[in-house]
Amino acid sequence: MAQLHLVKTNATNDQTVILMWLRSKSKSSQVTYTSAVKQFLAFTDKDLTEVVLEDVQLWVSSLKLRYSPCTVANKTNAIKSLLSFGQKIGYLQFNVGSAVQTPKVKDNLAQRILEIDEVKRLVEATKSDRDFVLLALMYGCGLRVSEVCGLTWNDLKRRQEGGQATVFGKGAKTRVVLISASIWPRLMSLDRSEKTEAVFTSRTGKPMDRTRVHRIIKDCAKRAGVSEKISSHWLRHSHATHAIEGGCDLHLLQQSLGHSSLAVTSRYLHARPDQGSSQF
Repeated sequence: MAQLHLVKTNATNDQTVILMWLRSKSKSSQVTYTSAVKQFLAFTDKDLTEVVLEDVQLWVSSLKLRYSPCTVANKTNAIKSLLSFGQKIGYLQFNVGSAVQTPKVKDNLAQRILEIDEVKRLVEATKSDRDFVLLALMYGCGLRVSEVCGLTWNDLKRRQEGGQATVFGKGAKTRVVLISASIWPRLMSLDRSEKTEAVFTSRTGKPMDRTRVHRIIKDCAKRAGVSEKISSHWLRHSHATHAIEGGCDLHLLQQSLGHSSLAVTSRYLHARPDQGSSQF
């Protein structure tokens, strides 16, 4: 007796499926993933239902000729995720991406960790109270750029001499982080916009976006003599590493950073080891 194929979606075209898939991604991921999908579809010149294993393999090979291993891995993972989703909802009969291995990438986490004095120089190189608090908060609380951009005044609450912030993070997870007594007063003294509840706003009073934050950090890095390769996530990496070196419990750090598993947090244990065989 033939088995019935249970269709889980009424989608009849790639565009609908892609939009459904993107809804579960963060705003920053949506931008990155959309770019990868457009590139893939242009390369294959096929509908997703017609894509075969060789198409994906050839595309990955073409990427290796133009991009860094990290970029190739990210783009490959995006397409594998889309194809997997397509099969899961019944739009695709097969997930041809499951047979494609994501290229291995060298872990360069250690290169993206600032020294404490570099963080201080970076923050002190800011030109406004807003930017000072922005960078200090990202480092002090280990916030992602999307989390600090999405922070509203309603998310903030006083706690003794300092405060706390309710953060809506990656994977649609909510967590609470503590804000130090040294940052809290300066945070509370920032001007508030009549156009939005966002804490960090542009000159027009609208919520600040990740592009603007990235530009601020780059400008400060140049003035502070910090690596030009720096990104907003370096502050989060530095926070995690310095917290561990200061004796922070790994489980507590996992909770503070909003990591999905302890294995992700434990990467910071190996980024800057205190001991090695070269010492013996």
